[in-house]
Amino acid sequence: MNTNLLIKRSIKSLTSAAGIKAGFPQPVPGSVNILAYHRVVADITKAEKEAIYGIVVSSATFRRHCELLRKSFDVVSLETARYFLDGERKVVRPLAVITFDDGYLDFYEEAFPILNELGLPATVFLPTDFIGQTKPLAHDRIYWLVKQAFENSVSISAALHRAGMTKFAGEKDVLKLTDLIVFLPDELREKVIFEMEKELGSRFQKYPSEYQLLDWEMVREMSRKGISFGVHTANHVVLPLENDSRMETEIVESKRELERRLGEKVDSFAYPNGEYNPKVRNLIAEAGYKIAVTTEKRINRPGADLLTLGRISLCEESTRGFKGVYSPKVAALRLGV
Repeated sequence: MNTNLLIKRSIKSLTSAAGIKAGFPQPVPGSVNILAYHRVVADITKAEKEAIYGIVVSSATFRRHCELLRKSFDVVSLETARYFLDGERKVVRPLAVITFDDGYLDFYEEAFPILNELGLPATVFLPTDFIGQTKPLAHDRIYWLVKQAFENSVSISAALHRAGMTKFAGEKDVLKLTDLIVFLPDELREKVIFEMEKELGSRFQKYPSEYQLLDWEMVREMSRKGISFGVHTANHVVLPLENDSRMETEIVESKRELERRLGEKVDSFAYPNGEYNPKVRNLIAEAGYKIAVTTEKRINRPGADLLTLGRISLCEESTRGFKGVYSPKVAALRLGV
């Protein structure tokens, strides 16, 4: 087992067993705990082999999370939470909001039935240009290509050189190299992806079907049944890395597209990879968004900046204990109950 992973599990297990909550954000009456997920999967073993670390949770664990949240919080939509955070409404009991980034197909297949059964709302943030398309998001393609290259002893140094990224060639860790490439301007990272696919040639295995995103009919169906949708740019770009024109296009055009597809106003936004700066925040405000979420690990209190709200990111590993299986005590700690 990875030493760092063992240490983290030990800390979570010991902390939760001792009832110590220091270092973990804890909700208080009147606060809003916004939780962030990506994928909910039936086969967690397979998914953890194919997906970037930290974005998958099993259906069984997600159900446990939802049941725990329902007992300990008033679970509300992000739009409803906005009224409490800006002081328009008062609340005594802590609130929880369930959010999903990226709009993977397994949200429709696995998460939506659980939410629907338990009567819980959620908000899904969509990269609009990828919805209904077969091409996976850039971070999934990058991870899959790097993973294949390393596992098949294929050097991608030449591919990185052709893309002008020779400085990355010495990195030997799959996740670290994936992260380096993900955090490039979109045009450049697409060039890296193209060159890596070319370098793998006949050894390239097609992207897993599990990388597939929702289509628009699914989105409309779930919208009619209590699921809210927000914007995650058009192409899941890291906004601070793009020029002003591209930033504005990604923020404004994606909002227009989602509103056109849903036939209703869209007010919420999630920063891809959690990245933003004052300029990006101002563009979000100018585009007419009323609420936006980051990946900053904190609980939100009334008076918080509605365009830079914190979230607690969760995956299967988040609520595993020392033995590597779901731990109710660790879950209570991580979910703030």
